Amino acid sequence: MPEARVQIKKYPNRRYYDATHSRHITLQEVHDLIVAGQDVCVTDSRTGDDITNSVLTQILLERDEPKLDLFPSAVLHLVIRSNRQVLRTWLERSLGPFVGLFTSSQKQLEAFWRQAMPGNMAVPFDWAGRFMQGFSGVPGAASEPRDGNAPPETSPSPEPPAETLSELRARLEELQRRVEELTTARRSG
Repeated sequence: MPEARVQIKKYPNRRYYDATHSRHITLQEVHDLIVAGQDVCVTDSRTGDDITNSVLTQILLERDEPKLDLFPSAVLHLVIRSNRQVLRTWLERSLGPFVGLFTSSQKQLEAFWRQAMPGNMAVPFDWAGRFMQGFSGVPGAASEPRDGNAPPETSPSPEPPAETLSELRARLEELQRRVEELTTARRSG
């Protein structure tokens, strides 16, 4: 489970200091923290101003530039042209409910994976192979080595208990109900 927000200070020499873990870090390490699920708060070391959005934008520009293609140029033009407060209000109304739903769904999915795949998975594709094996019906079908090396020996996963399946069905139905409510509210609002 991710820790609370990681506090980071940015110094004038473009160095970053992770005050939460008492260590200097690079912009790549800030990116890696975010990818790992951490939220960060970046402040200017001299002024104490919150510069998180500027740093996140810098990360997008330098480390995840292909993601900027997800925004149509019309939206980027709108962002540049718009009054800051008007744009903030529009984004909060338009995207707020979906961001909350996405975040909630993502946390539920992560919790499911932690329950479904207990312990430390040393090989990244080991869990995926065992998971896909359940769909193929062929033992070992999805656990072929990706690089020619033999996969580590693993014991077969037991069938999930029936109550786990019913819990998952209930969660899925709840998520579907929430999506329908948001869709209906958006249409009527």
